[in-house]
Parts: sequence; structure tokens; C-alpha cells
Amino acid sequence: MLKNKFIKIIAVILISSFVLSSSVYAKMQIMSEDDLTKIDAETGITIALNTDIYLKATSIGLFTTTAETSGIVLPNVVIDGTLDTVSDNYTNPSAVNVNSTLVADVGTASGKTWLNISGLNIYNPIGLTSKGIYIEDGANDRILGDLYLRGVFMGRTLTSGTPGYTPPGNTQTFTMGSLPSITVAAHAGGGLDLYASLNAYINTLEYRFRPADSSNEFKVSGIYACQSFTGAPEYPSTWVGSGNLRIGNFAYNTSYAYSLGSITTPLYASMDVGASGGKTYLCLNLPLTGSIRVNDFRMDSAGSFGPIAVDGMTMRMVKVTLYNI
Repeated sequence: MLKNKFIKIIAVILISSFVLSSSVYAKMQIMSEDDLTKIDAETGITIALNTDIYLKATSIGLFTTTAETSGIVLPNVVIDGTLDTVSDNYTNPSAVNVNSTLVADVGTASGKTWLNISGLNIYNPIGLTSKGIYIEDGANDRILGDLYLRGVFMGRTLTSGTPGYTPPGNTQTFTMGSLPSITVAAHAGGGLDLYASLNAYINTLEYRFRPADSSNEFKVSGIYACQSFTGAPEYPSTWVGSGNLRIGNFAYNTSYAYSLGSITTPLYASMDVGASGGKTYLCLNLPLTGSIRVNDFRMDSAGSFGPIAVDGMTMRMVKVTLYNI
């Protein structure tokens, strides 16, 4: 049976995820062994969801300090059922049905306390919007632009015809792997370590620069992330994907990279925010294994680069650093 203190911790997490706020600041801390002894690790928490919902926040910020003077901010964030990019869905969000059973467990491994969430499936398409994303750095704020994610599915087999969903340019079935999962822990300095397994499809990803209009944007359509594909890369209508792409926590075959020597450290993905030399940095490390294909890639509304296929990749280290320039 879960003890009262752990129930309070989960309640705070759930309330913080759904409440509207001017900004969100969070710092994970490692639980003590005394706290862990109060948890029945055999059962964890099971959350059965079957409801119509939408989520929105005036802003979500990832900051270096509680003073919130340095960080990256996503204003007017909405997660809902909107599938276009022109509607003012912050004022008029569209509810989406969520029918999924989540399992959450807390435990220790490799000297860390981990939170594992599994069982999530996004059966009905959802969208994410944030307009006016900027880097907060005192008097040197930088506006980055607007972000639109549309038609996101996860952990679901996509098929053509009603009640299925046909991905654009693809008449084939996109087969679900195992249900997605994510495992998160804090590391020294206040950042996050994580690893995940997922099978996902995104109808469109758009990033609109300033001025934010459809002629000044980066856009990719028909994004598949899974373990492997069959079908010719140049013909999306032949693509059949299956299995799960993995972020971190996978076996690394040193025979393909003998110059690196033995691998002795875990392959966690990580996220950190910090300040150095008067600049605010967001640092990501995303080791990946799996396959990603894209039906169409555009840098503006006129020119198309066609389909993209990245099959059978294993990347031990993928570091991305964002900062105000």
C-alpha cells in the first residue's frame, strides 16, 4: 500500500501538470532511502484515463534559477485536438478523448532514484501549439518564433479507412510496437537524465520564424519514428514501419566504433539549462537507436526537398546546445 507521503508527492505532480499558471518551474530531487522504504514497489500506481480534455498554460518556462531571470519560455501553450495551424486554439481549444492506462513506479538503479511511466497510448490525434517562444535573459530576450505540432499519435497502429487514420502520402499500415515508456531521474547540478521507448507518428511539424507566417517557416510532414522500415525510401506509399525507437538505455556495439574503446557509462539522454559568459544555454544530449522517415521536408512554403529516410541508426551521442545569439 502506498504511504501518505508518496501520495502527496504524486498529487502535487498531477496538479502542477494541469493547473493554469503564469510560468512553471520544477527541480527534481533524489528521494532518500527512508522515503523509498515507504513505497510498495510491487504495485506502483495505475491511472486509468477515459475522458475528453485539453491542457493549456499562459507560459511554461525552464529556468536556471527560481528568480526566473534566465531560461527558455514557451508562451500560450495548448495541447488539444486542433489539427490545423490557423485557429486561435488558445482561446478556443478543442477537447480530445484520452483513453489510456498509465503505470507509474519509483525505484532505484545505478545509484539514482527513477520515475518510470509506461502504458501511454495516444489513440486520437492531438496537437501542441506555442506562439512567441523566447529565450529569457534579462534585457537580452530573444524571440524565436511559433511552434505547431499537429496529428500526433503514439502507441497506435495506423490503418487506412474509417475508423482508421491514413497518414498523408501513405496508404500502408504503420504497425504499433510496444506501448511507449519514459524513465526520468535527476542528476548532479539539477538537470535530468532520461531514457524512453516509443513508436510515434506526427502529421506535421511547423516552426514559423519571425514574422510568423506560412511563407516563413520550417515544415516537415508525415514523420514516423520506430525501430525499422520496409519499402523504398523514395516512395512513401510503400513504407511499412514497426517496432519502437529508443532514446538512451540501449546496447552499443563497439565493433562499429572501435576507436571509441569500451563503453563504461550508461547511455542516458539528458537535459540541462545553465548560464555561462552572460548567455543562457539549453543543452540536450539525445542518444538514439531506431529509424525515422519523413514524407516531405520544406524550408519555406514554395520549395520541397522530398522524402527523407534515416534507417537503422545508432547514435551514441547527439549533443544540441541552444542559446541566445
